[in-house]
Amino acid sequence: MKISEVSKQTGLSIPTIRYYTDQNMIPSVTRDLDNQRVFDDEAVVWLEGIKVLRELGVPLSEIKEYITLSQKSGPIALRTLLIKQQALAKVNFAQSAKILTKLNKKIKLEEDIMNGKKRDSLSAARRFSL
Repeated sequence: MKISEVSKQTGLSIPTIRYYTDQNMIPSVTRDLDNQRVFDDEAVVWLEGIKVLRELGVPLSEIKEYITLSQKSGPIALRTLLIKQQALAKVNFAQSAKILTKLNKKIKLEEDIMNGKKRDSLSAARRFSL
């Protein structure tokens, strides 16, 4: 397949696909006599996997490491990578939950003031810093 076909199939931009191939992240990509990239079905699977991992927030350096390891150790490499991302997601979730609690508290206070349920005795600076 040509890069334009792969772009349409995966939803990745042509420059992104070029970058991934230039970084040796697509093991099955070959070059034809005109030095054009040639993609097979396996290359598309690699690209789709990279896309999913990027959507999960996995840095490219770790994806590259996974690609190298997966060719040697198989599913153990992906499981290890996913467990690491899961731990990061849990930390991010906990932080987001704390932020959401603070935001809800601030919104409630402002709504109570707007609806006359609370007196607006705080200066704007103090209300802002809650």
